[in-house]
Amino acid sequence: MTDVKMVNLDTANILAKKLRALFPYGCKRVLFVNPVYVPEEDYVIDVALDNRYPVYPPYGFGVLSRELQARGCVTDIIDLNYNLQEVLKNSEAAFGRTSVSERFHYDIWQDMLREKIEEFSPDFIGVTCMFTITYRQMKRTIEFIKAQEHAVPIIAGGVHASQAAEIILRDCLNLDFVALFDGTASFGNLIDFVNNTVTESHITQLASLVDGTFVAIKERSKKTPLNMDGMPHYHELPIGNYSNLGRIGVYYWLFPEGTRASTSLGNIGCRAQCTFCSVRTFNGKGVYERDAAAVVDELEMLHDVYGITHIMWLDDDLLYKDCITLFNEMVRRRLPITWDASNGIIASAMTPEIAHAAYESGCIALSIGIESGNSRILRQVKKPSTVEHFYACADMLKKYPTIFTRGLLMCGFPGETVGMQAETIQLAQRIRLDWHTIQPLNLIPGVPITNDALEQGIVTERELIDGTERPFTGSTGGLEKRTRQEKQTAPVFTNYFEGDFQYIPHRADLGDIWFVMDYKVNFEKLWWEYNPIKLSMLRKMFVYIFDKTHRESALGHLYFALIESRLGNKTEAAARLLRARRCADASEYWKARFSALDLFGIAKAIENEN
Repeated sequence: MTDVKMVNLDTANILAKKLRALFPYGCKRVLFVNPVYVPEEDYVIDVALDNRYPVYPPYGFGVLSRELQARGCVTDIIDLNYNLQEVLKNSEAAFGRTSVSERFHYDIWQDMLREKIEEFSPDFIGVTCMFTITYRQMKRTIEFIKAQEHAVPIIAGGVHASQAAEIILRDCLNLDFVALFDGTASFGNLIDFVNNTVTESHITQLASLVDGTFVAIKERSKKTPLNMDGMPHYHELPIGNYSNLGRIGVYYWLFPEGTRASTSLGNIGCRAQCTFCSVRTFNGKGVYERDAAAVVDELEMLHDVYGITHIMWLDDDLLYKDCITLFNEMVRRRLPITWDASNGIIASAMTPEIAHAAYESGCIALSIGIESGNSRILRQVKKPSTVEHFYACADMLKKYPTIFTRGLLMCGFPGETVGMQAETIQLAQRIRLDWHTIQPLNLIPGVPITNDALEQGIVTERELIDGTERPFTGSTGGLEKRTRQEKQTAPVFTNYFEGDFQYIPHRADLGDIWFVMDYKVNFEKLWWEYNPIKLSMLRKMFVYIFDKTHRESALGHLYFALIESRLGNKTEAAARLLRARRCADASEYWKARFSALDLFGIAKAIENEN
């Protein structure tokens, strides 16, 4: 990737000229488009019907819409991800689940978008691309817009678009601009320039191709209370219905029946400098804390207007300085809302006071960013917490058993040996959180660890923008088709933890590494779990995982049997055992893993306990 070095004014003049040419009459109408989250080739109807695909309210678009309306613009939002799920669910309700596949057409989003463009007649269209796995669909959305009779200029924003701006502009030639970094503080200035109320010196955080040359203004706009503390304007989107169509966060299975969930934001940014994470490059240094009273005002609005009773915090550093003030304000107002932190909290930031305030304010679940149990790796990737912090954080949260705790682990760091990965397993086993998510290192564009990988030839630019490089085991986004393919093509199994601990696994080894880690830190420890509160929580999670998306998981049904047995459900336990054996017998993939880990012996032990 090249980086254009120019005097800022010269760069601004180049982009200003292009903007003037594209907007000779200014810009009064802006349409924001949220593409479908999962590309058609990865889309599985049954998974969607089971509410397993993400369906998040477009928070950033809500903020941008408010900002532009304050400037006299007319704005609108079309959430194609929501709309597609709604059509699918309505089809199921009208014709039954078995008939949905014959009547549902994925590309109906094109008709929806075409109608919205014709109806609204925008001067400018903004399209978001937050994650690598959403890029393919963002590109298709842009190509579709440009194919319309009256094509309008398009700007892309979001984390992935910003982090790989030049690559994306060269790959998606129909795209006019990329909004760099967090656009909520800069997009308004761009519109002001187009409408001749400010000079080109106010243009910030913008990139484009001009005569084949990548031109970018990387100066950041300053975040202020004016553009950060106000409520998002969602244009009457049915926010209260989102959680009926898909998942919000990772703890949706904990919600009581009928819960309406949404998202909110207590602060922006993160104090950490983790080399594998894009938050710092996207949001800049430090953390901007929103006013606690303004945040709780927003929560009250969500409850009173949309019936929201649960919030997933979008924060990347939820436990920043003033979090206790926020939690206490929620308690003071007796807000009837529970919450979770699906993104990882910083373990070193946890204190007994924060843990108690979180519990009192309605916390039901927390994710903790751990990544590794090896101190060298933690220092190498600049984690702000140590192994000791992880132990301390876990101990503080054990006082509140109704809070479900999940550790976020990774494998596949540069130079990471099998022995280092074994230390991660040992840490996870000892701190005894309720569950762990293990993610092979995801190479995000624009971050230090990825830049090193590019230089070493470990990954290509093409692989970075469309997600084809990513080891799919543990990937998000509902790539169940790829998971099934893996189980068909990779029955051979190697337990690297019984070999050379100095071995540095290749990316191709991470599937088997992940499997053993998952077994050791999540399933094996269930033998020592007898707390009915925790077992009941885990049972809810297992229902969603192994009865909906991973129905053929012999391992899942095996330990589901153990949970049922511990809860006194002997008949259900026996049925799960039978299902586990049938799944194992029917698959070479599972046969190899059951034999290597003596899981057939585990099945016999569960049977005896039952």
